[in-house]
Amino acid sequence: MTPRILVIDADTRVRQDLSAVLSAEDCELQSAPNGAEAIELLHAGTYDVILLDLMLPDMSGVQVLGLVKEKAPWVPVVILTSYRETDTAVLAMKLNAFDYVNKPVQMDRVLRVVRKALADSQRRREEMADADRPVPGGDPGVVPSRSPVLRDIYTIVDKISRGNSSTVLIQGESGVGKDVLANLIHRSSARRDGPFLEINCAGLSEHLLESELFGHEKGAFTDAVTRKMGLLELGHAGTVFLDEIGEMSLAVQVKLLRVLEKMVFRRVGGTQDIQIDVRIIAATNRDLAEQVRRRDFREDLYYRLKVVQLMLPPLRSRPEDVIPLAEYFMGLFNERFGKQFQEISPEAKEALLEYHWPGNIRELKNAMERTVLLEEGQILQRAHLVLAGKEQFSESLPATVGSLLDKPFPADGVDMEGLVRELETKLLRKALSASGGNQSQAARLLGLNRDKLRYRMRQYGIDSERNEA
Repeated sequence: MTPRILVIDADTRVRQDLSAVLSAEDCELQSAPNGAEAIELLHAGTYDVILLDLMLPDMSGVQVLGLVKEKAPWVPVVILTSYRETDTAVLAMKLNAFDYVNKPVQMDRVLRVVRKALADSQRRREEMADADRPVPGGDPGVVPSRSPVLRDIYTIVDKISRGNSSTVLIQGESGVGKDVLANLIHRSSARRDGPFLEINCAGLSEHLLESELFGHEKGAFTDAVTRKMGLLELGHAGTVFLDEIGEMSLAVQVKLLRVLEKMVFRRVGGTQDIQIDVRIIAATNRDLAEQVRRRDFREDLYYRLKVVQLMLPPLRSRPEDVIPLAEYFMGLFNERFGKQFQEISPEAKEALLEYHWPGNIRELKNAMERTVLLEEGQILQRAHLVLAGKEQFSESLPATVGSLLDKPFPADGVDMEGLVRELETKLLRKALSASGGNQSQAARLLGLNRDKLRYRMRQYGIDSERNEA
């Protein structure tokens, strides 16, 4: 099949030269001198590669690029740009252009880039043909991803869903969706009709976590007035998800290791072994291998957990997912709040792509929820978005920390734990003050869940007698 290439450039000579060179490569060429004609051609047909000048007479080349990515996200777009347009070229690359060629155009460079782009176009078409479903089994609860890394993870999920007992360790930064992936693994497996129970190991003391996991017998401790079944027992024939397992104490780790080795445990204060059938999925944003080296985490448990190891990348490393996720959340909150947003403007998309998302998918979801809830209209505009709050806030860190980073280390070193404690305490108090003491809102401001917020408040002795709604 003859590759089809569209050249969009206001310069007649450039269009003619490119057409001559690429026609000799057995490519079918079409060209447009401006954005309006280019858009007509894009609506009328499909192309394997697009060569796009950023300086068009009627509209920005960045706008045309945005339209191309909406209509045909798999088509590689090669940017034609002069040296003085460097900033715009950088923006275009952020908007997922395939590559760029500087003007005046060197035809050997064009040929090399176009050949690579054609190969990439073919590969993307094949991937999209194979990956029309968003996740294994077409699960409607998880949004689609264009990221090759995520699709590799979904392939692994497909494979492990055929078995139903292998332990899984999910690693990644806060907010990347570790809990969502754990739930997907459960729903894709033969255990889907069993319970899915989860617990955050960071939000509980050692004794409370032990009681929640293993249960307890009546009289096991002062407040144990009745027998209680733990999550491992309640999760029989299902899945138990242990979030933030890196926070688990060594004493509880020993008991969990026995569960993984023998599928047997005893309630706190009990003498009878209880046999269970449960899959354990664990997650952490910590480097467990480093914790093993520091003897903060048991090596034998670490290897038992990582039978299957999945690493979820941060959102900033997969910009191709930002707009699909934003559109997904826009639709979700449209339905929840009775709103009518139909699309995201090109300027708003640029803003979404330029932001680095330190809070990952959770932050993007919260940003879209706020926008859809508070704004009106059919097109979500750049002015509707509030994205820079965390960036600006991070620039105003306590002076003691900021000044320290600008200076050489003192000869006697620094109290790193004390500085971190000071910073976290100030952040916690500031968030609680800003939210009027509402712990749920404070947790959202800090990118934490409420259990982790409470854990940190207890850790630093911050008063928790506030509204928890």
